[in-house]
Amino acid sequence: MLRQIALAAAMAACTVTPAYAQDELSEIVVTATRYVEAYERFSIPHISNVRRADFAVANITISSDTRDSTQRIAELRQALQSLTRYADRNAALSVALVEEDEDESGQARVVAFTVEKAMISLRAGSRVDTSQVTLAVRARISAADNLDSVEGRLGQFVQSIPRPGRVEASMDEIQLTLTNPQQYRPQLIAAIAADATSVSNALGPGYGAQLNGLESPIAWRRAGDLDLRLFIPYGMLILPRA
Repeated sequence: MLRQIALAAAMAACTVTPAYAQDELSEIVVTATRYVEAYERFSIPHISNVRRADFAVANITISSDTRDSTQRIAELRQALQSLTRYADRNAALSVALVEEDEDESGQARVVAFTVEKAMISLRAGSRVDTSQVTLAVRARISAADNLDSVEGRLGQFVQSIPRPGRVEASMDEIQLTLTNPQQYRPQLIAAIAADATSVSNALGPGYGAQLNGLESPIAWRRAGDLDLRLFIPYGMLILPRA
């Protein structure tokens, strides 16, 4: 009976449409600080899956300290327009924006870049008469990549950014992204159900497995420079059959 409950729970978790379904095609910044802080309390269960991140993304701050504010803003707009044209000629890299969700998930997602959307985020810099805007550059991660190769591509791109007037550009540390993380739920749930069946069978016909937490969305931890460990924060109890 308990084994049937476990398998039924697994099947239900695979078929129920969760509240985050509208976000399934999103590219999530899985190493964003708010997410890590929100989910660091999770313990990694026995069943997990290590996979390579899809992209590396780094925020770029483009700033200008030209004294005249009108000229300063014009320089920043020109830099963004030139950057877009440069990225269009570079198939290995793309320019994007990173937006944080306002809910408790702590997630940040990659969204399409436009000059106008980037200019909306224009803000004062740390020095007097300085304005700056932040965007992101992203590179697809291949199986042959390591952290140095990815950092090299992103760094070279930043160095090549056009700098009209007094424009400067700097790059933050690299973060990892994953496209549609929830697509890996069925694979994880199948592995969890198989493990539960294996454990209960090993203890004999008098025992069964009870699973809880399968309704939870996928969580993840960094498993290397460019790799992620995906898991569902589930719990399993082995109990005597009724």
